[in-house]
Amino acid sequence: MDLIKEIVESPAVLKEIYGDLAKPGVQQAGKALSTVIGLGNTALWPIAMLNEKAKISLEQNLDKYRKKLEEVSDDDVCEVSPEVGVPIAEKLSYVTNDELSEMYTELLAKASQKSKANTAHPSFVNVINNMSPDEALLLKSIKKMPGIPFIEVRLNKKGKNEWNTLESMKAGISCQFNFKYPANIHAYISNLEGLGLLQIRQDLYMVGENIYEPLEEHAKATFTHLENQDKEITCERGKIEITPFARLFIAACFGS
Repeated sequence: MDLIKEIVESPAVLKEIYGDLAKPGVQQAGKALSTVIGLGNTALWPIAMLNEKAKISLEQNLDKYRKKLEEVSDDDVCEVSPEVGVPIAEKLSYVTNDELSEMYTELLAKASQKSKANTAHPSFVNVINNMSPDEALLLKSIKKMPGIPFIEVRLNKKGKNEWNTLESMKAGISCQFNFKYPANIHAYISNLEGLGLLQIRQDLYMVGENIYEPLEEHAKATFTHLENQDKEITCERGKIEITPFARLFIAACFGS
């Protein structure tokens, strides 16, 4: 009970986590988190601090958050809504992936500012909860794109409306090379579509020069050995749209 009582006294826990209370952003963080500390699993932060791995994660994540508040004026700092702050704070003691922790702390920082708190919708926390690190990287890489081009690669029977699909979705995103599991790209896009962030359109394609050509050339070079006098490689163009909901989510969970 003494440990739980200690966590409620925010200056004490802030000093434990941040060390120097005079560091830029610490006082802002204390003010913003005053409605969150002591609720949910944040009441167990002192216990988490006894575990070295949890201590490192908590300190690193809260320091990311502190740095995001360094330039925020005291007048613009507001108390974080518990609906947003508590579920994020509960993650901070064990989230270690940089992409995911960046999204959590950015959303928490937005919720800590009067001028931006309206962008931090509570549902965004659950969206992050259901994303993998690769999916976070994917979203980060496309945040300024109008959409994602993709092709379906087919082996067609010449002169007939018959084909075998060789690759259902070859997407034009360079970040795939940085994925931990690049072969899961189709699953990632399907999951993001299920979360309301993307929409796969096979009935539309993007207009412009050199959008689909590199994808098509690579596909034909990959599968050229399958072509013969009866069969040929063809590519159907499509577009993955970034939904309005995704635009709001990206604005709230990623820095400029």
